[in-house]
Amino acid sequence: MDFNSQLSPEDLAQVPANSTSNILNRLMVSYDPRIRPNFKGIPVESKVNIFINSFGSIQETTMDYRVNIFLRQRWNDPRLRLPTDFKSDALTVDPKMFQCLWKPDLFFANEKNANFHDVTQDNILLFIFRNGDVLISMRLSVTLSCPLDLTLFPMDTQLCKMQLESFGYTTSDLVFMWQSDPVQMDEIALPQFDIKQEDIKYGNCTKYYQGTGYYTCVEVIFTLRRQVGFYMMGVYAPTLLIVVLSWLSFWINPDASAARVPLGILSVLSLSSESMSLASELPKVSYVKAIDIWLIACLLFGFSSLVEYAVVQVMLNSPKLIEEEKAKMATKEKALREKEGKKTPNKTNNTVNGTGGTPIHVSSLQVVETRCKKVCTSKSDLRSNDFSIVGSLPRDFELSNFDCYGKPIEVTGALKSQSKANKKPPPPKPVIPAAAKRIDLYARALFPFSFLFFNVVYWSVYL
Repeated sequence: MDFNSQLSPEDLAQVPANSTSNILNRLMVSYDPRIRPNFKGIPVESKVNIFINSFGSIQETTMDYRVNIFLRQRWNDPRLRLPTDFKSDALTVDPKMFQCLWKPDLFFANEKNANFHDVTQDNILLFIFRNGDVLISMRLSVTLSCPLDLTLFPMDTQLCKMQLESFGYTTSDLVFMWQSDPVQMDEIALPQFDIKQEDIKYGNCTKYYQGTGYYTCVEVIFTLRRQVGFYMMGVYAPTLLIVVLSWLSFWINPDASAARVPLGILSVLSLSSESMSLASELPKVSYVKAIDIWLIACLLFGFSSLVEYAVVQVMLNSPKLIEEEKAKMATKEKALREKEGKKTPNKTNNTVNGTGGTPIHVSSLQVVETRCKKVCTSKSDLRSNDFSIVGSLPRDFELSNFDCYGKPIEVTGALKSQSKANKKPPPPKPVIPAAAKRIDLYARALFPFSFLFFNVVYWSVYL
């Protein structure tokens, strides 16, 4: 490459012999980039160094991650030694000269996609040192594969590699090695992972390929610890509350199926929806993940609350249990009546007191009632004639319990009982077997304690 080709002969004559242009021209006169340094001699040692500009989050579905880096390589090429009369220790060269030099054929072994940056110019930095060392730094964006082990997801720690390998030169021609302080980076904050400088490991991954030989390879291993906070708030807390919500049915009356069944179904559907939503964000793997165990357990607890109510319903509709419960209730009522009968005197007062305390027999009250209705036909008549009602009178005798003189008739207990007997009895309450109530009672304690025990075991294993 002739850097003076655009200069006139007069200008060339004025260029000093030790100028940068003349030095580069002298270096490139017999230089052949097709031949490696130390040809047929010792292998070229290329020292590698990386500076990480940015680190993208791991994509679980595609199992890869993206980094933006400065890739630096340094090797010695004796053909590029600077002359002794060159005053500087290093020569900064235009990136265009990059194509005219021999360079290691490095590639990323686990690369899926890569981009070389050329805005606003090719992002390449090229130095030639006095002793013939060549330093190349280039800016790259690389998407690298990272096989994930999601057994402990989302409490997992992932090891992601970056492998730099020679493509065409075997170990007899080229050897990669890490420089001191091989990977540098500023403090990087990832949305789901923690990455620290001290957790980065380095190694050698030289590979053997059948038929071609050994190829040099170096690797860096990033340790990424997942932050579980997002999944605590987005998955664990909501599903836990849904499970607790399903237990509310144990405190609802057993015969209130309109309230209990929708509550159980809603819990199961919500848990199923959460499981499907999470599954769409993760790769389809053949093993069980930690979050799968949690969601399955929550789904089983929600489904069990529905099964529990199904058992309660079977008992509620069991004729045998209903008859047994009715027999128990009848026995209790009989015992209660016998107990009350001993306390109540046998004499029954069937009279009421009329005007001046004159006793009136109940049987004769019908005549008085008929006669009085002709005079006192409504409550307004009573109010207009200054009638006053003494005590709490039965509705059936509201108008008839007065004599013709407007004096109140005092109604005794026997007469009130007769009035109550004329009312329609309320509909009988449904008979709930005691066994059905016991199942709800046991479930109130069994389900929370079982879920608590599961949580203790689960978090002890995975945290």
